[in-house]
Amino acid sequence: MVGYSAEVPSAPSYVVPSMSASSNSSLNRNSVSTAKRVVVKTGSLNLDTSNVREASESIEQITVAQGGHILSYDERDDKNKDASFSIRVPAQNLVSMMDQIAALGKVTYRKITVKDKTREMIAQKARLDKLKKRKSRLEAIYRSLGTKDMTAKLELEETLSEIEEEIFTMEEGMRQMQKFAQFSKLDVSLSQKTIRGPVGAALDGASWTWDKLFTIRE
Repeated sequence: MVGYSAEVPSAPSYVVPSMSASSNSSLNRNSVSTAKRVVVKTGSLNLDTSNVREASESIEQITVAQGGHILSYDERDDKNKDASFSIRVPAQNLVSMMDQIAALGKVTYRKITVKDKTREMIAQKARLDKLKKRKSRLEAIYRSLGTKDMTAKLELEETLSEIEEEIFTMEEGMRQMQKFAQFSKLDVSLSQKTIRGPVGAALDGASWTWDKLFTIRE
């Protein structure tokens, strides 16, 4: 049975988690509703196809045409030939790309998940602004200290170094979140069942019998 769902959050105003009275006052209640939405979409698609290799080549072509790129590809050749893709594609092309891939076989599972990260982004930005203000205050104190108070200056240098590292980590996290909003991840699984002829079936039966004869039970 094919499943398709889009978990789209409702659109009411959000309340940013409280950090302090001063940080709350700096945030307008309509911040989320007026900010640019940060929405992360991911897709999953499983399908049966008559030829995994041909379908894989078609997926590569579709990915390029849709402005995406393949993150990983894995192909397994056994009784059931399988392949799996992990793909990044522009978010606005996710649905059309899934439609094109779905046409390559019989869809057994399809799902799109949508997560609104706007509130998280705004809260992160508020924390970042607060941290940068603290850094500026400590830098002013550091400059005001004389050369005699080296112990205090060394302590401030260590604190400033930790703050700079935290700022970098937060900014990198925000950049990654924006990237994930622009490019969706799509996981695709392909299956091709090999039809066994009479000889192959006979060999499979012989192998099963041989294994049973030499199985030692405890």
